[in-house]
Amino acid sequence: MSTKFNTTIRKKDNRWQVIVSYKTTSGKWKQKSKQGFEQKWQAKNYANDIIEKLKNEPILNTDYKGITLSEFADLYKSDNKSRLTYNTLQALDSAIKFIGGIAKQPLKEITALQLSQKLSNAEGSTATKTLYCSMLNSIFNYAIDPYKIIANNPIINIKINKRKTSKELRVYTDDEINLLLSNLKAKYPTYYIQCAIGVYAGLRYGEVLGLSWTDIDLTNNTLSVRRQLSQYEKNKYKLQDTKTANSRRTIPIPPILSAILSLYGAFTPANDMQLLFMQKSSNTAPINRVIKSYIKGKSFHDLRHTYATTLIANGINIKTVAALLGDTVQTVINNYIHYTDEMRQQAANEVANIFG
Repeated sequence: MSTKFNTTIRKKDNRWQVIVSYKTTSGKWKQKSKQGFEQKWQAKNYANDIIEKLKNEPILNTDYKGITLSEFADLYKSDNKSRLTYNTLQALDSAIKFIGGIAKQPLKEITALQLSQKLSNAEGSTATKTLYCSMLNSIFNYAIDPYKIIANNPIINIKINKRKTSKELRVYTDDEINLLLSNLKAKYPTYYIQCAIGVYAGLRYGEVLGLSWTDIDLTNNTLSVRRQLSQYEKNKYKLQDTKTANSRRTIPIPPILSAILSLYGAFTPANDMQLLFMQKSSNTAPINRVIKSYIKGKSFHDLRHTYATTLIANGINIKTVAALLGDTVQTVINNYIHYTDEMRQQAANEVANIFG
């Protein structure tokens, strides 16, 4: 932080006073002082401590003096546009809008108290506030490194109090799965194949649309997820990397799905990328409208929930389920814990029956 120090130790009111003057990178001189020491050596030690602390403080960049959070957020988006998804860019804009006037303040003046009060008092769900907190955290961290505009992240220790509510997952019954697939097979063959992949492999819709025939191994009954079709601008979609590193995975598929894909492949027109589906959008609204015409209140993503809960109900451990879904273990626990609770209760009943 500083490049030069001057130390003055003098008697004042029969006690010792120390003054440490230091020159900042901006060229200005500042002071830190303290008085009331009984011994001169105590004042000297205090001065040495101050100097060591100042030496260890980061050297901040003064080129962006006065830049507001909103202005820096635009810089952050511009620098990282190639790696930020369309949805992330939208979330960043929403987070800046959410904190209102705070975003118009210089970065250096924003405090943890301001942000905490805003997040606590403003309307919004816990999930939304948590998302905004994550977006703002990324911006502040970027202001620290590489830009070195601020030394500390004011939002890093702010926690959103989660409401303890049970999250009810929508899952299909076996009868609903059979009804859906039989109707789609007759009237919507493409949606039939896509939903079959959802039922038997648990893929996200964008992952389904990113599948290539090179990802399908019908001999060994496996399927590899390497990419997804996702939105990058409003109403614009393209093939991109998977949602997370965990999402890249190779999973076993049951013979029934291999048979479905084999038959589908025999009648699918060839394309340059060997994609299973030549769809230009991963918007789930069209397929969900068709699904709801047969099964009320259900969607394509609920097939993924059904896949996960079916695995858990049949004794597959949480770590394996997470790997098959391309999620973290914690995400699986958070989303499906009530199913494991039901399994524990069932185990408790069985133990009681065995041992009396």
